[in-house]
Amino acid sequence: MSALLQNIQKYWTKRADSYAFGQFTDDSEKRWMKVVLREFPEGERIKVLDIGTGPGFFAINLAKRGFEVTAVDYTPAMLEEAKKNAGAYRDSIRFLQMDAQKLTFADETFDVVISRNLTWNLENPQKAYKEWRRVLKKGGVMLNFDAGWYEYLYDEEKAKQFQQDRENVERAGCFDYNGYEDADKMEEISRSLILSKVKRPQADLQMMMEAGFTKLYVDTEIWQETLDEEEKVNFASTPGFMLKGIR
Repeated sequence: MSALLQNIQKYWTKRADSYAFGQFTDDSEKRWMKVVLREFPEGERIKVLDIGTGPGFFAINLAKRGFEVTAVDYTPAMLEEAKKNAGAYRDSIRFLQMDAQKLTFADETFDVVISRNLTWNLENPQKAYKEWRRVLKKGGVMLNFDAGWYEYLYDEEKAKQFQQDRENVERAGCFDYNGYEDADKMEEISRSLILSKVKRPQADLQMMMEAGFTKLYVDTEIWQETLDEEEKVNFASTPGFMLKGIR
């Protein structure tokens, strides 16, 4: 394990029991599942790999809808939280500790690979995209939801917009999603991460193309559907996008 990966795992271990804040609500589930399911391939017994499952949001909500779900995360503490959150669906989901950049599954195992808020946090996202394509069946779908969370560290205009978000949050009396303990530590880590230093999702599309995906799609307005009003105030300068790749 590299020093950087070790620091990332240590950080997420500490945040494991608080990261799920606000995620498991009926409204959040409805918003996200509406977006996700319309992108899924047709067929029965769809096998889904949720990479970087975190507190298990995708894995649990997809298992509830009858999909065969495998959920992986590099941080054991996150997997334990996901298992707790799964409740009655815990035994319906296969939980595994695994590096998103070095999957141990056989080629062409899954119909869908899905991820949320993970790639920005990877040491080698190019390698991850290649792995995700490898484990997809031919015609399988990769869905990646993410944002340029830390572009403001390297982009002066983004930094101004990010500061404006913080002021807007305070003015609106919203919960500040960036006001968590150790936010400065993740900023420090992010200065060493590739995807903090490039324009997204343009850089991701290039990586996906090099990874061998035959069809590429991007939706930079998906955040309008997936975020609630408080989240939109928090993340105006870092709007989420959806990347879709077909093997």
